[in-house]
Amino acid sequence: MLDFKELSKDGTDLERLAREIFTREGFETHWTGKGPDGGRDLIVIEKVKGPMSNFERKWLVQCKHKAISGQSVGKDEANSLITDCERIGATGYLLICTTALSSGLIQAYEEIKQRKSWSIDYWDEVKLEDKLLKPCNFPLIHQFFPISSHRVGWRIHNTNSPSFWAANYKRVFIYLSSRLNMHFSSVKDIEKIYETIEIFKPDIKRISIQLRAVYFDDKYSNYLVFVDFIVDKSVLKDEDRSFFEKSELDEIAEGMEVHLPYCIEVERNEEMIGAIPVQWDIKGYVEEMSHDGFDPHGKEYYIPYMENFKSGIPRR
Repeated sequence: MLDFKELSKDGTDLERLAREIFTREGFETHWTGKGPDGGRDLIVIEKVKGPMSNFERKWLVQCKHKAISGQSVGKDEANSLITDCERIGATGYLLICTTALSSGLIQAYEEIKQRKSWSIDYWDEVKLEDKLLKPCNFPLIHQFFPISSHRVGWRIHNTNSPSFWAANYKRVFIYLSSRLNMHFSSVKDIEKIYETIEIFKPDIKRISIQLRAVYFDDKYSNYLVFVDFIVDKSVLKDEDRSFFEKSELDEIAEGMEVHLPYCIEVERNEEMIGAIPVQWDIKGYVEEMSHDGFDPHGKEYYIPYMENFKSGIPRR
């Protein structure tokens, strides 16, 4: 989706991009001096607050930009890892690259982890793109990828809260929110939720179904999805109209929730990596949909429930 060849050939843009990601996600970040290849490594301080105690871990982050040549990152990159980490007192190491890692390098990382009991990880082109597709990092896409960013299909804007965003996707306006801004998942998961609702739509006659908001609870790793269904009053028979009172609308909403999936399968690089639970909050309306003033994305469907969307509080 994103073309990493848009980043500068000398790797400077990748280094700047990595620093921006860590800064946005709340890490303390510093440059090291220039290395023999002219690049600058990053030192990232991870501060963890646990239930019993707090601790810090220093990470050495190295960036390798090989998207232009298309070459994978080879085993030789692990040769100086231990020396480089010990030089700055780091017990964590992260490689960020714009292509794939060779199997030999991944195996070398595993061997070092076992010997040193360090935390060693990598972001290849797939993991790096997933990082950029998080709402808190979305502005970086347009900054560093002015051409391929148009293929993403999303427009995300910050609101007055660091963990609450307004988004446009396929002519749909929705809000995205989370307990902690850096923990919201990739928008690829939201696309999956959107597709689930789209598939569900044709089975419901005389009803418009609209996705309004998605809240991610990182503590329990689940989504709360706010959906509206709107009954078109103009196509109902007179004897049907009395049926669609508030109590009946609630019953229909509960019936719809039963038929929607309780989890979504999470896919990365065309591989299934697990499933995330989904809870549905469905609210019904009866509207004159043929009226000139009717707008399925009107503010009246959003403003009364902004606090629900922001905090993950069910509407009923």
